[in-house]
Amino acid sequence: MGKLFLAAVGLCAGEASSKKLPHLVFVLVDDMGHNDFYSSSDLAAAWPNVARLAREECVKVESYYTQPICSPTRGAFMSGRMPVRLGLQHGVIAGHQDYGLPLDEATLAQKLSAAGYSTIGVGKWHLGMYNNASLPMHRGFDHWFGYMNGAEDYFTHEVGGYLDLHDDEQVDRTRNGTYSAQLFGNQVVRRIQEHKTLNPEKPLFLYFPIQNVHAPVESPTEYSGSSACKGIPNADRKTFCGMAHAADEAIGNMTAALEAAFPGEDVVMVIGGDNGGMPGMAGNQCPTTDSADCLRGHKAELWEGGIRNNALLCSKTMLPAGRKGKTYSKGLVHVMDWHATFRSLAGAKDKADKPLDGMSVWDAIAQDKESPRTEFLVNIDPCSGHGTCGGQVAAYHYQGCLGGPSHQARCGHWKLIDGVVQTDSWYALPTSTSAAVPSTEAEASYGVPTIGGGVAFPPSTANTTYLFNISADPGEHTNLATLYPSVVVALKAKVEALSKEVYPPCNIDGGSCSADDPASAAALKANNAWVPWVAEKVARHPSAIVV
Repeated sequence: MGKLFLAAVGLCAGEASSKKLPHLVFVLVDDMGHNDFYSSSDLAAAWPNVARLAREECVKVESYYTQPICSPTRGAFMSGRMPVRLGLQHGVIAGHQDYGLPLDEATLAQKLSAAGYSTIGVGKWHLGMYNNASLPMHRGFDHWFGYMNGAEDYFTHEVGGYLDLHDDEQVDRTRNGTYSAQLFGNQVVRRIQEHKTLNPEKPLFLYFPIQNVHAPVESPTEYSGSSACKGIPNADRKTFCGMAHAADEAIGNMTAALEAAFPGEDVVMVIGGDNGGMPGMAGNQCPTTDSADCLRGHKAELWEGGIRNNALLCSKTMLPAGRKGKTYSKGLVHVMDWHATFRSLAGAKDKADKPLDGMSVWDAIAQDKESPRTEFLVNIDPCSGHGTCGGQVAAYHYQGCLGGPSHQARCGHWKLIDGVVQTDSWYALPTSTSAAVPSTEAEASYGVPTIGGGVAFPPSTANTTYLFNISADPGEHTNLATLYPSVVVALKAKVEALSKEVYPPCNIDGGSCSADDPASAAALKANNAWVPWVAEKVARHPSAIVV
């Protein structure tokens, strides 16, 4: 690890033994659309702290990708592996379902803990809570404050009428009425200060998957009524602006606490989203429908609007001065690459039987070199849609040439979407009198958020193969499948090869964990809170599921 680490931070060999490993921070902004961050066409003023960081300490990642929905993105980051290897490729983990991130997967928190890190988590887990073994405190975190489901009320911290707020392994019943961004931001600061006092010799891994800006659309007026949001004409978008402003305040307080606790020490931080925004919940990835930045679709879809997001890689001490404030545009970066990057910076090891799909991108971004990533599987979902199974749908990104060097017309940033069951459109910013209204062709697939944090879509009969050149057509307007059939064949072959390595999801229609586990209702009622309900000795593990 030493030589790699020295190359990354530019130290000489004599300094390595005495220098503390870098503190590692990962901030995940929930349901942040492509046009919802600090460079947004209408929300930029809501992100002053992040904007300052972006100018002074960070590199913006241009071609950054996640999974289309919450649990798969979190699983990819925590494991460094594709969701199809985790059984997380279909939808999200709903509250009463008895499955989660497989227990034989080593999480990043576990790897960093083994490498000598203190590990702190604050915010949204959403990787399983049916048994104790699935909870953050049993997946490598020394401390966790937050909630286990996918969505909850920002003030009552309830989901479906039951409290979901946990301080380590205890239900916290004292926070009713406290807005979650303020609550979670304060907890982050508390834990940073506590770490400095109790474990000053150890590096810190801080995971901050903040609730904002996920539905429901809720914000105190101190944020939505601020000068940063006063010019937003649509009421929901104005509240959404307040949610973004509250997230920015929490991030600003966090970075100030890090600076105070670790002056002059190395801190590496990533700030990014987990999937596209929901237009019906005031999220946006399309400033105007004629903009080059207008992405098609939204959260839970394989279109770019569902998976292309925002990310900043930041470090005051470890990034070269000439890279700060710049944009990295030399290739693809995927959320699972942050797992590999953090692991590499920390010298953490992997279990021999669980190879990573993520790749370390530190050198590429810090030195402005070509990304080691030229391709990735977006997803293979055997049961597209929700409810009645709509058949398999898959998507794949590939940057390069297919067909050999003599076929230069076959070079590009290719994206295959195969078997799509929901066509969608482009959603411009809402006006003062209307919400974001899609075109007529998209209305049939417009999503409705569910209590468990998922999104329900009615299935359609469409079954089409799409091929796009994303570098020339980021908005996915022109289907090139008939023009370049050999590219389609090559990308389908890649999908087919990976389909042989799929870990079957149990939550598809008719699957063994697709329905609510009736035992959960009794446990919730008895505790008046969300708690694990399956005893470890009888816990059903996804590896035993037959689909």
